[in-house]
Amino acid sequence: MKKIAILGAGYAGIKAAKTLNKKFKRDDTVDITLIDQNQHHTLLTELHEVAGNRIGPDGVKISLADVFAQTKVNLVQDKITNVETNNQKLISNTSEYDYDYLVLGVGSEPTYFNIPGMEENAFTLWSLDDAQQINSHIHNMFRLAANETDLDKRDEMLTFVVGGGGFTGIETVGEIAEWSEELCERYDILPQEVSIKVVEAMDSILPVLSERRINKAKKYLTEKLGVEVLTDTRICEVKENSVIINDCDEEIRTQTLVWTGGVKTKSLVKKLGLELNRRDRIEVNKYLQTSIDNIFAIGDNAYFETEDEWVLPQLVEAAVQAGKCVAQNIHAQITGSKMKEFDPQLHGVMVSIGSNYAVAELNPISGITIPLVGFLAMMTKHLINMHYLFEVNGFSLIWEYIEHQFKDVKGGIGMVIKHLSKKTGTFWLVLLRVFLGARFLLEGINKLQEGWLTGSEEHLVSGASSMLWSEGTPQLYIDLMKSIVAPNQIIFQKIMVLTELGIGLSLIFGCLTILGALAAIGMSANFIIGSLGSTSGIWEPLWLFLISITMLSGTGKAFGVDYYLIPWLLNLSKGSVRFNQRDLSV
Repeated sequence: MKKIAILGAGYAGIKAAKTLNKKFKRDDTVDITLIDQNQHHTLLTELHEVAGNRIGPDGVKISLADVFAQTKVNLVQDKITNVETNNQKLISNTSEYDYDYLVLGVGSEPTYFNIPGMEENAFTLWSLDDAQQINSHIHNMFRLAANETDLDKRDEMLTFVVGGGGFTGIETVGEIAEWSEELCERYDILPQEVSIKVVEAMDSILPVLSERRINKAKKYLTEKLGVEVLTDTRICEVKENSVIINDCDEEIRTQTLVWTGGVKTKSLVKKLGLELNRRDRIEVNKYLQTSIDNIFAIGDNAYFETEDEWVLPQLVEAAVQAGKCVAQNIHAQITGSKMKEFDPQLHGVMVSIGSNYAVAELNPISGITIPLVGFLAMMTKHLINMHYLFEVNGFSLIWEYIEHQFKDVKGGIGMVIKHLSKKTGTFWLVLLRVFLGARFLLEGINKLQEGWLTGSEEHLVSGASSMLWSEGTPQLYIDLMKSIVAPNQIIFQKIMVLTELGIGLSLIFGCLTILGALAAIGMSANFIIGSLGSTSGIWEPLWLFLISITMLSGTGKAFGVDYYLIPWLLNLSKGSVRFNQRDLSV
């Protein structure tokens, strides 16, 4: 029996465990165990939303029992305090666990850079408990300030400082700034009494973004949210009621400092005898192996560097890809096949600033960067989050995410989600659904008969070679068409035929109607953008687009396959799961 132990149910650990389960699902000679202190996976990248009261704690927790139901992964809730690498044992206060292969995904913890008073007086944002403590503290500051007669103390209570201008810091300060408006109304405090600052030692916030996107983010923070952005400003000491900055000659009077200025690997890693770098992160080779061949490291606790000295950033996408690669390499070692070198393919970065604004730079393919700002960037961020949740546990998490994220947002999309949450007579839309499906299906059949699917480089079907844009089409769209679609029109004409046929069948039979509707929306939107500025051709895709939106209301559950299929999919992961719980007292 080969025993694989995964320590840590973070983004990387979850992906490693799920991939290993697929690889060894029918192999009774392999045992897979996932060990974590909690019974849930925490969406660490969304903790700022809990701290800023946008969502509740349940919005960032995913049950591990649900994720690994009907898999061979054994779940153990325990706190590992030591690893005996010579004996291949994991040690807790109450138990021992043997392993043949170990995957370390224990994550990281805050580092304070030896700043006096920082650890004792600052809040951190690196766990759900941290986020809830910050939330409670900020709420309490407004409550106390409302009845405080000493103006100096009142100013301290209503001054909020975030240390660190990276992704976590900017997202946190954005949430606090939005929430402060609501708290001012609740406690009858004037908005101008509240002071919110972000302090960054470097000369810019969000250094991984381009200067233009940085300026967009800074402008929104300062002009829309009233945040004071202090760059080139070093925190040199933190006291109980103040933060000392620059050359220790300036003081910000405050009772709230949230520190997001840096992380280091957890102290457990130092005990293992593995090769570490100067930040105590585990050095790994091209296969993500540590200095001990049967121990792999993934996620924030690993340090991966390519031959050209590019260092893998501590991002969710990087962690997920590393988790998959490690699982493949453990499978290769056990089966005697060739291991795979880790080749991360990152597709951009994005940062939200409150609930309605974000900045992003996407890299869908090498050499192309798509900048996004505002609502479109925020929606892209949500779509990426939903994609990750779908990979973790299918459809069952998607609607929960939508409700957590949007249902309580004032106005705008929040109002839309509230209305969508109401039960409606979707059976009235059945005829419209079948009509829309027939429209796509007949169009697909027509293209099929014209030879779109069998076209070759020498046989580009008439009509497929027509212009892909009009004079009013945005330049960014034109550039994408020229670089991606135009050189590959044969491939895209085939994709179009298959997509239209798929949409048509999905809507007519009410099978996975939401996916069919989303595809219809995307295809119609594409035609709309391509037709902008033209004198004709925009109205048909526009009404198709609008009708397709109505199909998102669950129309497939009325006289459709979805009536049976969706409940089955949602309950697919609700089977029993073995979860061993240990004493976590320390």
